[in-house]
Amino acid sequence: MQEVFVAMAILGCGHTAGTCETVSIVDANFGSVDACHAAAPGVLRKLTDIDFPVVTIECDGREKLAKRAKAQNKALG
Repeated sequence: MQEVFVAMAILGCGHTAGTCETVSIVDANFGSVDACHAAAPGVLRKLTDIDFPVVTIECDGREKLAKRAKAQNKALG
């Protein structure tokens, strides 16, 4: 059985969900996606310095989130 590392991405969004960008990846390994989602409300309460109308969290495997962030950076750069 392969070990999975779950990470949390902080996403800043416009007023529509289709305009989100990755703000950061939380440096924590969660045991499961469910554990990551359970931690999300506490993390969201601490995010007071992100300049987006909507801030949300995505939980997924580190590899998948890393690919997403890399693709976004390439599109912006």
